[in-house]
Amino acid sequence: TFSPRHSHATTVFRCPGDSPSSQCLWLTGGYSDLHRSFDLRMEKENCDVWYSKDGKSWNQVELYGDYIQGVGNWDAKPGSFAAPWYARYGHSLDVLDDEDGDADVMVLAGGSNPMPSNDVWLSTDGIRWYFDGYAAWPKRAYHSTAVFLGKLFILGGTPFSNSVWAGSLVKNRTREVGYSIKWTQMKDAPWTPRAGACAIAHSVNEDIAPLPNATEEFTNNTSEALFILGGLAGHRHSQENPDYEGIRTRNDVWKTTDGETWERVMADSTVWAGRAFHGCTSWTSNNNDPTSQSKMVIAGGGYMGIDGNREVRSLETYTDTWWSYNGSEWMKINYEEGSIYKDNLYSTNEWTEITVEDGRKVYRGKWGFSLEAFVASQDLNGDGKRNTERAMTKVCSVANETLCKTMLLTEQEIPALFLIGGKVEGSSMVSDTFVSKRGINCELDGITCGNKGSCGVTGCICHSSNFTGEYCMDKKVKAQTSSATTSTISCLALIISIGVLYSIW
Repeated sequence: TFSPRHSHATTVFRCPGDSPSSQCLWLTGGYSDLHRSFDLRMEKENCDVWYSKDGKSWNQVELYGDYIQGVGNWDAKPGSFAAPWYARYGHSLDVLDDEDGDADVMVLAGGSNPMPSNDVWLSTDGIRWYFDGYAAWPKRAYHSTAVFLGKLFILGGTPFSNSVWAGSLVKNRTREVGYSIKWTQMKDAPWTPRAGACAIAHSVNEDIAPLPNATEEFTNNTSEALFILGGLAGHRHSQENPDYEGIRTRNDVWKTTDGETWERVMADSTVWAGRAFHGCTSWTSNNNDPTSQSKMVIAGGGYMGIDGNREVRSLETYTDTWWSYNGSEWMKINYEEGSIYKDNLYSTNEWTEITVEDGRKVYRGKWGFSLEAFVASQDLNGDGKRNTERAMTKVCSVANETLCKTMLLTEQEIPALFLIGGKVEGSSMVSDTFVSKRGINCELDGITCGNKGSCGVTGCICHSSNFTGEYCMDKKVKAQTSSATTSTISCLALIISIGVLYSIW
């Protein structure tokens, strides 16, 4: 597998040599322990590429492409494990579509190599990487990216920035890769300049009921928005800047529906603590249910910075996981207590558990990992097997029985979250991968279905008809208007729970 590292970049893209429907996790670069590079120099940055079909077994790729002097690793041997691009960390890796409905190109951009950069590299297979020039945006690392409105958005980064750029994939027959990216500068965002933030393109349903019991009937009143969450933020040239309020990690959430006009949807000091270098993604936990709502998920990361008299110079990491439908209301999945002081900390997130030298198990936060929405094989029907057979199955929403979908179902392609690599507080970098299992949509603060239900294959199953809601925490009230009109909505049972970052990872 890949060496222990943090600040790498991952994405989901088709597997080498397979059809577009065969998807893999891809990992590039990152910061690791000191090692000897292809040219015998000692460095901590990496220029390697890996892929995996399951998150467990990783394959290193023999690489080809534009080995150009002055641009990248021109003296590396094509067909070796050294990429054409310089070793780096804090970069981004995303996938763009040329509007044919298939993911066409992986885009690697920016990062520290070892200084912030603005070079852009394209690959249609993960094997051959081609230089697409230096982007119009200033050099940066630890920027945030998301594919939104069909374009690759670049947000912020270090040196601290609140600039926003959008890249469009353009077919270009003069390039061997067949594409190039055209960059457009958007208006600078009103959020504080920042780096190490998370960006998510996410579909928001404006009609969803308030949490924790979203029991409204399904509607399709959804709109796509781009969110930026947290990050290490502050204004440069603080002595002259009247807006200076300290350089520290934030817990604000902003969104835009057009890439230029931003709205603050969650202010500081609410719900989850300020953080940077955390993981985030938008995730539909049941892609077999046409009514399943996407959730934003964030995990880990840490606090640092200067806030008044408090100064923290190294990350104080978190062991938590949160989710939200809309970015303003958040629910905590795991349970935790104690503090890292004398290792008196406990979390139900198993990705936080490590074994120290004396054999004790302790719990510590993690930062610089990546969080991807992918698929896993899981035993959903409890028969002790991971069945590979596919069968045509009609799936209907409990909330609205007229909304159905017939699909090929298998226990080999279950939506799951993958948490990859990272740096453990007070310990080393890691190369492990944790995958969520069913139950992640059943837990709040580590409690399953409000202690009033069980976590089944399709979500919470309430033990009593007197309770309803996603977590069986809402008392059912009978309708008074007509005997034909009754309150029929129980658990959103067709949200397949693919694990709680609790006995799941």
